[in-house]
Amino acid sequence: MCLSTNMRITAVHSADQQLMHGYTFPDWVLSLGDGRLRARSFREDGPPDWIQIPPLFLIDPGDDSVQSIADDIYDSFPDSHRDPAYLTSRAIVTPTNATVSRINNYMLQRVPGNSKTYYSSDSLQLSTETADLFDESYPTEFLNILTFNGVPEHELTLKVCTPVMLLRNLNPALGLCNSTRIMITTLGDNFIKGNIMGGSYDTDEVIIPRIVLNVENSKWPFILRRRQFPVRLCYAMTINKSQGQTLEKVGIYLPEPVFSHGQLYVGVSRVKSARGLRILIQNPTEIPYDFTKNIVFTEAFADIMNT
Repeated sequence: MCLSTNMRITAVHSADQQLMHGYTFPDWVLSLGDGRLRARSFREDGPPDWIQIPPLFLIDPGDDSVQSIADDIYDSFPDSHRDPAYLTSRAIVTPTNATVSRINNYMLQRVPGNSKTYYSSDSLQLSTETADLFDESYPTEFLNILTFNGVPEHELTLKVCTPVMLLRNLNPALGLCNSTRIMITTLGDNFIKGNIMGGSYDTDEVIIPRIVLNVENSKWPFILRRRQFPVRLCYAMTINKSQGQTLEKVGIYLPEPVFSHGQLYVGVSRVKSARGLRILIQNPTEIPYDFTKNIVFTEAFADIMNT
């Protein structure tokens, strides 16, 4: 089955109809995802995977690119930072977790009030034969600095009235599922209390406990056991984590280009209309400011298109 209609784009505004290079916004998004947009290479031996972004979407990086995209996406933030409808209608998406942390930390500083920091308890899950050897090779201080996709960081700093996203399914019957967004109302020593934002359980009060997460990564010869609250601030999120979200306003922050198949398409297709899409690109000086990578393995579609 070939899906060809973006159901998030419920209405095509006049601004979407006169877009770029003869495409309407829905057609442009679909062509981007299929790898049919005109692309070029900036290296003699490189594949043609750089596409030009229409000026309608571009944000000027200015002196501080994080501030520029935050001010654009979270306009009127001082007056609306407590409004769940405002917060659930927008987000900044970016390829890497490191950049997500930078943006979330910047937004956290703009929220009034005192912050509270929670530190994880990290240890190794080992057999008794190798325990002593690994304990010496990987001290706790080293384990604390490790970060993984879908795993809370060792140091988690939050404030009341900040939005967080669940990183694990805790209790689907109560609406506590992976990617559920919650507005924090209480920061206890051993629990976090808040209200679910959006969905079937909107405004329901929930309590989040610390849980133990076992993290296995082929890069390391051990399984990490991290005990921490399974949440992360969600002013910004990775492009991969944004899958499934439908938003009124999306800022795609690209201090570096995307690095995997379909990643740019996922970010672009979170939004309902062209008016809500904003993109900030930072390229090396030899590459024009309005070009970015769009990695699409078109050979993966060949057999599908021929059936």
